[in-house]
Amino acid sequence: MAQKNSDWFHNLSLLIFQQSGKLLLLSVLLTVLPLACTEPPDDETQIRQQVEHMAELLERHDRDAIMQGLDSDFRTREGLLPQDINRLLFVQFRQNKRIQVILFDMGINVMSDVADVQLEALLLGSSQWLPERGRRYRVQMRWRKHDGEWLLSRLDWQPL
Repeated sequence: MAQKNSDWFHNLSLLIFQQSGKLLLLSVLLTVLPLACTEPPDDETQIRQQVEHMAELLERHDRDAIMQGLDSDFRTREGLLPQDINRLLFVQFRQNKRIQVILFDMGINVMSDVADVQLEALLLGSSQWLPERGRRYRVQMRWRKHDGEWLLSRLDWQPL
């Protein structure tokens, strides 16, 4: 009798496991399929995401990723080139172990494969936990679309 009960329990366990595996597969498919069917975000949304991503990279001190987001003809209004930006980031990251970027009042104007972005940014820096330095800037950017990817080609910032 004990063998019969054991076989019944084993068969029930297998049935439950098989059914839960099917439910897991179904829930994964129901989660992934709508994502696969959705259209990619429009250009304005992509640019907004790129700007926010650049702010996150500044906060994480990720110079390499920031530099990869610059267009091949990148420059600032003052004539700074990518290598100058790389050096500027190096110095700022050494001076500020912690950087916080707060973006607001972002306006985006998309014109085919070029987009202009204006925003205000509050940059906070510190060598410890609490901000020791901070400044608000008016930022103007130009983004260019290359092979479906938006890259930063112009940058200007003015203290407010």
